[in-house]
Amino acid sequence: MRNRRLQISIIGTRGIPGNYGGFETFAERLSCGLVAKGHRVSVYCPAAYNNHDHSDYRGVKRIVIPNIKSKSFDKISASIISSVHATISSRQIILFLGVSAVIFAWLPRLFGSKTVINIDGLEWRRKKWNKMASAYLKFSEALSGSICNRVVTDSIEIKKYFKRQYGKDSTYISYGADIRSYRDDAVLGKYGLEKEKYILQVCRLEPENNSDLIIREYCQVDTDVPLIILGDAPYSGEYKSHLKRLANPRVKFLGGVYGHDYEVIRSNPLCYVHGHEVGGTNPALLEAMAAGNCVAVLNVPYNLEVIAGAGVSFDKSEGSLKKRLVEILENPSLVSTLRNRASQRIKDNYTWEKIVNAYEDLFFRLAEE
Repeated sequence: MRNRRLQISIIGTRGIPGNYGGFETFAERLSCGLVAKGHRVSVYCPAAYNNHDHSDYRGVKRIVIPNIKSKSFDKISASIISSVHATISSRQIILFLGVSAVIFAWLPRLFGSKTVINIDGLEWRRKKWNKMASAYLKFSEALSGSICNRVVTDSIEIKKYFKRQYGKDSTYISYGADIRSYRDDAVLGKYGLEKEKYILQVCRLEPENNSDLIIREYCQVDTDVPLIILGDAPYSGEYKSHLKRLANPRVKFLGGVYGHDYEVIRSNPLCYVHGHEVGGTNPALLEAMAAGNCVAVLNVPYNLEVIAGAGVSFDKSEGSLKKRLVEILENPSLVSTLRNRASQRIKDNYTWEKIVNAYEDLFFRLAEE
């Protein structure tokens, strides 16, 4: 039974290759990993974010579908079209990424497909949403365990939350990362950087990632080591302007950087600072640890679960992050110890091989029911 080929579709991302965010990287790595195991996988790619002409990416079928590129209707418009297409195509397993698409999951399930949803942390708590959007996402989260055959949570803390909130079990499968680090002085030089002589934050520039807190605390540290903010957000113009007003000349905003340049910048900071407070296991944090970085994280349960002693933490009180940054700047032996612990933590718990195998096992169990 488990030697047979499964037909799997992935709905809910901006498509592959993964050039936008964590879910896109996840969709790419999972789909390519499953194809390498012999399965037939398709990923739905909204047209507004895809200018690739190829229908195939490393053996994965790319299905480009129309969508409305707007903050409120982006995912919903793409999800309903993807769900209808997947239903007509009679896909055996359909994986939905994010709760916004869940109200459409009943359609393929009605026609015999097995449906799985990764709820992606607590999306409804993100500050970028208005009250109506937040209420819709909370409602969708509540429906997940009823509409879909299985719910996946990528954090033990989110798994506990889901059980506590809705009285339902979920399957814990984390996100993954590759153990690798890139050294390219030419790339660093292009951005005015030197190896281990900058502090880095990688995130979408949205309030719940606390770039404002990080900038305020950093600006109180007496150092020539710059703070590099890597990332952007298409619908956060006001917040981005606020950040730039807070910053001093030592804070550099590089915007969205992808591919090899991103890998190099992520691999070579003195310290990676992670201010995310909403959601479960965060891809950027895992990738920073996998590159062997010293990490400092906001002390919410999801971040503390990931580092498990392989990093330091700070809270939102004034001076907390400043103190951590001073410790890191003045203590090379601490930095070295945390680098080693971080990469070992990824090797032991968060490799893509483990993640792909866990999803394959879940899909086989569903197909056998």
